[in-house]
Amino acid sequence: MTLAVHILGDEEQGSKEQGAQDLPKIFCIHGWSSNAQVFKPLAELFKGRFQFIAVDLPGFGDSKCTNAEQEYEISNLTNALLEVAPEQCTWLGWSLGGMLAVQAAARAPERIKNIMTLCSNAKFLADNKWKSGVPQPLYNGFMESIDNPKLTLRRFAALTVVGEQKGMLQSLKWLQQNTQVPQPSSDVLKASLELLALIDNRVLLGKLPQPCLHMLATDDAIVPNPVSREFNKLNEQHLTSFVPNGSHACLVTQPQSVANGILTFMQVNG
Repeated sequence: MTLAVHILGDEEQGSKEQGAQDLPKIFCIHGWSSNAQVFKPLAELFKGRFQFIAVDLPGFGDSKCTNAEQEYEISNLTNALLEVAPEQCTWLGWSLGGMLAVQAAARAPERIKNIMTLCSNAKFLADNKWKSGVPQPLYNGFMESIDNPKLTLRRFAALTVVGEQKGMLQSLKWLQQNTQVPQPSSDVLKASLELLALIDNRVLLGKLPQPCLHMLATDDAIVPNPVSREFNKLNEQHLTSFVPNGSHACLVTQPQSVANGILTFMQVNG
């Protein structure tokens, strides 16, 4: 599998010019039911400072997917991400993307300089021993509607903006127009959602040698912000920060607040 990669933020200035090529690179992985364009508002804020290189996961955006079950096997997907990522750069993953970044960093630590996760959990689903995840009934509800991609995408996009105090409908419209086109198939949605439920990064997070920042949103309806305490228990060296009054889609709704966290981290680790 070959994943589509986009250079965001400096398109109109000619991202292939030498100046853009010399900028520190941030490799971005989107979350479930989205695509690389979700990082565009964030990339716009870092023009001339960082080069944002964003990937489309299989079956999303411009990436083709011929066998969803095979391409969303964790080893296959991690290897595909490593194949298109620049050497020795910082990885930024939103939601599922953050979980995949951790997987890649554990598999090839020499390839990844730093890790930043945004609204991403160590384990997506809640259980008796992990209270800071998504309840099983909520997960089941999305899985039950998976054969209707349009409905599933609309419902999940709406959930990502819950918690915003203003501009919720405008942000929802932007997400639908920019991150859900072309529409992924039900097979792709199902395989990627199943992977999201399977990944458990708790052990890996405790062993990662790279500097790591976990950014959480205070009003996220999907990844509860108290998970920060669990991150601190898993690895005391990892940093956590918060987007005030932010939703799961805070990289679109409040890109400046997210950018502040990224800049603070990169000033020390970039």
